[in-house]
Amino acid sequence: MREIRVASVQPLRMKHIAPFQGELDRGRARRLVEENLAMAVRLLTQAGEWGPDVVCYPEDIQGIGHYGYYLDEPDLFCGFAEPVPGPTTERLSAVAQEKKMHVVFTIYERLEGRVYNAAVLLGRSGDIVGKYHKVHLPMAEAWGVAPGDSFPVFETDFGVVGMLTCYDIMFPEASRALVLNGAEVLLNPTMGFSGPGQCEGNGLMRVRMRAIDNFVPFVLSKCGSGTIIVDSDGSILAQARPGKEDVITAVADLDGTPQDHSQWEVITGTSDVKARFLQERRPALYGDLTSAHPPVLDRYGGARLRTSPEEIREAYEEIRRRWSGKGTARS
Repeated sequence: MREIRVASVQPLRMKHIAPFQGELDRGRARRLVEENLAMAVRLLTQAGEWGPDVVCYPEDIQGIGHYGYYLDEPDLFCGFAEPVPGPTTERLSAVAQEKKMHVVFTIYERLEGRVYNAAVLLGRSGDIVGKYHKVHLPMAEAWGVAPGDSFPVFETDFGVVGMLTCYDIMFPEASRALVLNGAEVLLNPTMGFSGPGQCEGNGLMRVRMRAIDNFVPFVLSKCGSGTIIVDSDGSILAQARPGKEDVITAVADLDGTPQDHSQWEVITGTSDVKARFLQERRPALYGDLTSAHPPVLDRYGGARLRTSPEEIREAYEEIRRRWSGKGTARS
């Protein structure tokens, strides 16, 4: 048994300006970023009072993500992106060091002329243990953000950590890739995890299935509602109150894989069900998973991503038309 103490934070909301409604005051935007960071420090400090091994915070700790949709003012978004390490990571490193805990959060990272949605893992001493660049980008995010190209995992004193960011959870291959690389627990800062037009509670089902499919605890952090900690068998260990600022905590067992002492143990050479399922994979037959154009896409005719500058501009103008004057940009 290897028990770890995990925490997940649920702020009520991030604060930001609404450029689609004409709000372009950089000074106010900077003040709101500061308020978002102050809130993060406060809530992470609160989580640290419980003594967790690791705590997860929602996606986009600065609250600037939707500025990247506003193509008429690209510097509004890029101007807030930071290097890693940088001012924000240093600020959060102080909290990690004070509470002697690992912290997972995301920030838009400026690196070699590009911007990435970076999940950062801080260690107990405040050091940067590792970072992951979000691989699956919704198309509008891809207008200003570069995708990652790998699924790294990171050794810590309590186990091996894998990180996903938001949209990554919609693709089961991402979680599986992390586990195949050795991840023993998955942490997922997010803005959302539900699919449109699907059954009620599909987001919760998705989190539980990622845990069940891979036999690992899954920790998700989201603003406003949905923050949850799930055990490796899919059971809910802790769930935040919807519509409330909350910090949830739980103890998870990294060795919690079911043991099977039937004939399967004799046949496969192990009683560990996770080990059995992983060794019984048939990767040579999974080529369709990595095909850029599997047969099913033929059903959708002309459906394709709009990636040319002209198509992106057209899509942007339509989004601006829909969002202008209809409330603030999505949280």
